Amino acid sequence: MKAMKMSEQFVIFDTEYASWQGFIDLALDDPLRKTAEIVQIAALKINLNDLSVKEEFNCYIKPHFKPKLSDYFIELTGISDELLDEKGVDFLSAFKHFCGFADGLVCYSHAWGQKYADEVVIKNNLELFGCDTHLNLDFRNIAPWFEAQYRKRGMNIAKQSSGQICKILDTKRELSSLNLDEHNALFDVYSLLSGLRCLGFSSFF
Repeated sequence: MKAMKMSEQFVIFDTEYASWQGFIDLALDDPLRKTAEIVQIAALKINLNDLSVKEEFNCYIKPHFKPKLSDYFIELTGISDELLDEKGVDFLSAFKHFCGFADGLVCYSHAWGQKYADEVVIKNNLELFGCDTHLNLDFRNIAPWFEAQYRKRGMNIAKQSSGQICKILDTKRELSSLNLDEHNALFDVYSLLSGLRCLGFSSFF
């Protein structure tokens, strides 16, 4: 694995993948989980000193193996077949661009309970496309940091997704200009950022 860039930036990212009704109930080792194709990768490059956004990344991806989205997924995310027809690129191109955006920095995603992290979804998609590219990315899960901050503040949060953070901490108004909602990956990374700012994230772990 490439050494972490000791700079003053880090990356937060999120993915959306083409799930279907009942997907969430599948066992973690169920082979069907590996067939869920990523349809969006969004990320923010953050300045550590003040948690400002240095750069934004948002890429829609057109599914290859199952091109038509399920009604369940469309209703959940607001992402449609028409949107992907217009803006979607192929997964390997999107992944290459994401790697360039990350540029060796630490990449945080949010997986409460560490059950199905975005890193796993990316690896599954690389396998789907028969790509043996070494993941030259420093993936880390930031959810344990949130859990620790909630405990310090006496907040009893049983579970949360990245998109729910802004609702839990009452920071959703900061995201109003996006005109998006939970389960769009770009909304979710900005929700994650609002939580980092609200709870005072200041260092890597």
